[in-house]
Amino acid sequence: MNKAISFVRLDFITIKPYLTVKNLCLFAGVALILLVVNNSASGAIGLLMSFAALFSSYPFAIGEKSNIDVLYTTLSIERNTVVLGRYLFSLILDLFAGLFTFFFSFAVLTILQKDFGVMEALVTILALFFVFSVIQALQLPIYFKLNYTKAKFIAYMPFIVLPLAVMVGSNFFDGVFSLDQIAGLFASIAANPLTAVLLYLAIWFGIMAASYRVSVALYQKREF
Repeated sequence: MNKAISFVRLDFITIKPYLTVKNLCLFAGVALILLVVNNSASGAIGLLMSFAALFSSYPFAIGEKSNIDVLYTTLSIERNTVVLGRYLFSLILDLFAGLFTFFFSFAVLTILQKDFGVMEALVTILALFFVFSVIQALQLPIYFKLNYTKAKFIAYMPFIVLPLAVMVGSNFFDGVFSLDQIAGLFASIAANPLTAVLLYLAIWFGIMAASYRVSVALYQKREF
């Protein structure tokens, strides 16, 4: 685990040149506009967390350009450590973006003397963390299988396919179950917060564990 954490630090150092003050001010500026216009933190949180999800692919792009994977081999860094570190990096980036936007939104809306919905903001962060981390769980095996140039088009497909799958699935289940039945199911889950949290964690851990195993298997077969 210590090696994986060190690898996470290396990834953050790798993308540091792209996290310039100019870029951060640009992101903050757009988030500020959304806060002023909407009087709600949800839009700003969604924006910055989507940027963080996009940044998670940067280490692959930089690694391909600098041929860093060969360096990992010469340094005898185990490939499962590389995979684990890259997954941790993506998740930490998502969490950091969510928390940063939470406190940024709180500060801005407080200064503007607007209401800040704490629970709404937290629920939005958790929901988007789940969505973006699942999308990354679909992307990462592709990046570990192929190099960034070959994988980037395919890897961005989940951003399109996942919403379409939700739409198609909702139409399909609408024919099997009534909307009232589906709403009742979600209401019964939401009525018991512990059940909702445990279900959320079980689904999330299952997806991440499966994705990690696939990434390790694919990365082990790569030749450098």
